[in-house]
Parts: sequence; structure tokens; C-alpha cells
Amino acid sequence: MEQFRKRPAGDLHFAEGGDMHPADTYFHFSFANYYDPNNMNFGVLRVLNDDAVKPHSGFETHPHRDMEIFSYVVDGKLTHRDSAGNLEILGRGHVQSISAGTGLTHSELNEEDDWCRFLQVWILPERRNLPIRYDIHKFLPEDRKNKLLQIISSSENKCLAPLYVCQDINVYVSELTEKGTSVSVELNKERQAYVFCFEGSVDINQRHVLGERDSLEVVGETKIDFTLASDQAHFIIIEMKRQ
Repeated sequence: MEQFRKRPAGDLHFAEGGDMHPADTYFHFSFANYYDPNNMNFGVLRVLNDDAVKPHSGFETHPHRDMEIFSYVVDGKLTHRDSAGNLEILGRGHVQSISAGTGLTHSELNEEDDWCRFLQVWILPERRNLPIRYDIHKFLPEDRKNKLLQIISSSENKCLAPLYVCQDINVYVSELTEKGTSVSVELNKERQAYVFCFEGSVDINQRHVLGERDSLEVVGETKIDFTLASDQAHFIIIEMKRQ
């Protein structure tokens, strides 16, 4: 297995919004009507959808079960409602985390006059039938600007981040805007990471440049250094046990 494998944006499956899926979406892995048996997951990362929802539209009430789910808002406003009585409006850089466990229904809607773009991520749970849980954290821009921000940790290490999921992962974001600034993540030989640049472009280890919507799979022991490759770089790192 290659230690670094780049996935260009052009390799993502794209589908325009319609009756079955109300968002313009770039699919990183098989989902809904897009099915590729050779592209089902990366370790416990089962879904990463880059969704753009038009104004006054979105995902109406639908069920989930036995999945750890989080959403990261890139632009616009996302309104969440669920069967547990939660109602939240998330803006840029805000994160929600759901443990669907024994089952819940929820909706994710863009009730505003502008488009909403968000990343929808599904993580395979450590076990089935976990208790239902919903959390949110409204991170500030300065939390991630020119620094590495851990937004999600595992349930075993809740102290590392404001949010957690019931799986052995760590999730980081960063938004680089200053030349000469760098951030880094270290992996040991038993870990792997999925890096997704969703705005701007980022240079990794002075070897790999990720443009907008490019991704990089990293497996095994290494240090990953991130620096600007343009005026801005906004990216997410999902780190997990090697599989």
C-alpha cells in the first residue's frame, strides 16, 4: 500500500441536486445511488459528502441508525431539527455531532436566501445500539486561523476536543491565511489519515499540493506538514486506526 495516495477532485463522483438527493454533492465514497464496490470507505470513514444546498431546500426528515455522524459548515446557514427535540442553526466553522445508535430522525435544511455548503461525514461506530446523542460547538474563526484545531476526539479521550464520537478517531481543521505559517500532524505506524482540502490549496511535506476538493490518503508512520500553496487553505484531517 502506498503511504501517500492523492485523490484528485476530478475523481470524485458528482451529482446535481434532485428529488432523491436535494444537494449538489461531491461524493468521496459510495452513497445512495452512487455505488462503487471498490470505493466504500477509508478505514472507519464511511461517508464524506461535500454538499451544496440551494436556498430554502435541504434534507427533509429522514432516519439514521448505528452511525456516528458529524457535519462541518463551510458557508451559509444549516438548520438542524431532530426527534430528540434539538433545534440548532449552524454557521461557518460550526460543527454538530450525532450518535444515531438506537435510531433517530432529523432534518438538515437551508432556510436562508443564500446557498449553504457543508461537509457531511459518517463514521462507523465502535459498536451497535449506542445511546442517541446530539452535540454542537460553534467554533470561532480565530480557533482555526493559522493553527490546527481539533474539533472531534474519541469517546476514550473526550478531554482533547469539545466534541466526540464513539470511535477511535481524531478530527482537525485549519484555515491558513498567512505565508510562512505551518501546522503539522504526526502519525504512528498503526494510524492513518484522510486529508481533504475544501477551499484554496495546501502544500503537504513540499511533495503534494492539494487544490480545492483534492484529497490525500496517508497510511503509517510519518509527519504531515501543511503550508500554503495559494492565498488561503481550508482543510480537514480525519485521523484513525490503520486498517
